[in-house]
Amino acid sequence: MYQIGDYIVHEGIGVCEVTDICEMALSGKGTERTYYVLVPYGDKGGRTFTPVDSDKIRMRPVMSRQEINELVGTIPSVDCIQENNDKLRAVKYKEALGAFEAGKLLEIIKTVYLGKQRRIRSGKKVLSGDEKYFQIAEKKLYDEIAFVFSEDTDQVKRWITDEIKKCS
Repeated sequence: MYQIGDYIVHEGIGVCEVTDICEMALSGKGTERTYYVLVPYGDKGGRTFTPVDSDKIRMRPVMSRQEINELVGTIPSVDCIQENNDKLRAVKYKEALGAFEAGKLLEIIKTVYLGKQRRIRSGKKVLSGDEKYFQIAEKKLYDEIAFVFSEDTDQVKRWITDEIKKCS
């Protein structure tokens, strides 16, 4: 169980602070349950209530600096998603996003970034479907890294992009 003051990653919201833990019954839901009151990082006016015992909403601790550095160090060995069919590749992207793992987000980012560079070099357009998943993965991963290192997401993006460029 998380404690008040902990920062966690909520699968739907991103980095949040646990600002309270309280008992309440939400209207239409019946019995009282224990909820985390979560405030999204960077949105002090927002808050959400998530059941402590929820099996539908996944949460995890924010990665440490060491975990992030180790993750970035794996970039050369991260496998790109190999699928030529656009629809099947989109399914693999959805599965990777659904895994709720930083390594899977990095897999999408590396795959799409390198694929975009190949397409641009050969005079082709960037695929909009790939771009959509790329932006989702970037937001989720870069926001967490930016939070941990107290940097802006543009700096994080440059860092990750520079590491991926070394692979091409």
